[in-house]
Amino acid sequence: MEPEELKEKYVGAQCVMVTPFKEDFSVDEDGLKLVTDFLIENGVHVLQPTGSTGEFFSLTPEEHKRVIKIVVEEVGGRVPVVPGTSHSGTKMTIEMSKYAESVGADGVMIVPPYYQLPTLEGIYEHYKAVAESIKIGIVVYNNPWTSKITIGPELMRKLAEIPNIVAVKETTRNMTLALRLLNKLGDRLTFSMGSGEELAPFYYMCGAKGHVTAIANFAPKFAVGMYEAAMRKDWDEVMKIHSKLTPYFELNHRLGEKNKGTMYISMTKEAMKMLGLPGWPPRKPLLPLHDDEREELRKVLIDMELIKS
Repeated sequence: MEPEELKEKYVGAQCVMVTPFKEDFSVDEDGLKLVTDFLIENGVHVLQPTGSTGEFFSLTPEEHKRVIKIVVEEVGGRVPVVPGTSHSGTKMTIEMSKYAESVGADGVMIVPPYYQLPTLEGIYEHYKAVAESIKIGIVVYNNPWTSKITIGPELMRKLAEIPNIVAVKETTRNMTLALRLLNKLGDRLTFSMGSGEELAPFYYMCGAKGHVTAIANFAPKFAVGMYEAAMRKDWDEVMKIHSKLTPYFELNHRLGEKNKGTMYISMTKEAMKMLGLPGWPPRKPLLPLHDDEREELRKVLIDMELIKS
C-alpha cells in the first residue's frame, strides 16, 4: 500500500491486537489467526499487531517478526495491517520496519525511542532514518506514557514534511494539544485517537478520523459502533456507547491504582478468555488478574451484556 493510500485508510476502529499465548507462554499461532479473522468479520477497519497491547516488549525479535507475518498473511489484504515496529534504538527499529515491509505490511507504527531520553533533534533523525529505509507509510505514535516525550506542534510539523509519515496515533490525553495538532496539521496527517473509547467521543468531535481500541479484541461491536455513530455525527449514540463502557473504564483505573501498574492488557486478555477467545495469558512481567479482580471483571462484562450471569 502506498503511503497516501494508508493516509486515507488509517481511519475507523483500529484494533491494537493482543498476542495470544499458550499456557506455556509460547505464541499461540492458531489463536492469532482466529482472532485476526474474528476482528475482520466484526467490522474492525485496521489491525495493529505487535504494539503495546500486543506485548511487543515481551517478544523475542523472531517472535515479533512471526506475529507480523502471520497477521499480514491471514488478513490477505482485507484491511490495512499496521504493526508496531518500535525499539529503543534506531537500528533495530529500521530492521523491524524493513521486515514488516518485506512481508506485506501496509505501514508501521512507531513510538519515539524509549529508555534513554533523546533530544528533539534526535527524535526527528530517528523517524527520518526509518522513513528513508522503507517505502510504506509511518504512523507516529505520540505516547509520552511509554516514551517519556511529547511530540508537540513544531516537531510534528517537521515530521509531517517527511513524505511517508502520514498519520498520528495521538495518545497524550491532552485535549488542548490535540486541538492544536489537528488545527495545524489535520490536512497533512490523519489523526487517530490512541487512548481507546474513553476519550474517543471528544476527539471525534474535534475532527479525528478514527480511534485505536483494545476493547475491540473482545467487543468489536462497541468500537465499530462508536466510529460509525461519530461519522454520522450522532453524538447521542456515541455517548450511549460510552456510558455502556464506563464501568469497564472505571475498573481499569481502579485496578491500575490498586496494583500500581498497567492492568488493561491483563484485563483485555481475561475478558477474551471469558468470551472463549484466544488471548490469555499475559506474559511476565505482566500477570493475570487475581480471583477477586476476575470476579469484578465478570460482573462488568455481564453489565455490558457480553456474557450472561
